[in-house]
Amino acid sequence: MRPTEEPSVKSAQNASRQREMDRCRAEIAEAKRLLRAGHPDVEGLCLMLSDWSAELRLLEEEEQRRQSEDWRRGAAEAG
Repeated sequence: MRPTEEPSVKSAQNASRQREMDRCRAEIAEAKRLLRAGHPDVEGLCLMLSDWSAELRLLEEEEQRRQSEDWRRGAAEAG
């Protein structure tokens, strides 16, 4: 990419997805921290931990599928 070019839509999507995954990891870490600190809302924190972990798994699976599709597309173009 030349310095005068705008970032691609793909790179913006990648950055957005990375921010979403970072947020999930931060929320998971916070739930674990509160649980370890003895916060009284154990049920709520476990639900929080479960929800954010599921969201992170979905995002990671989506990222793996995208990378696999990109690889296949690149291999097909090269072949």
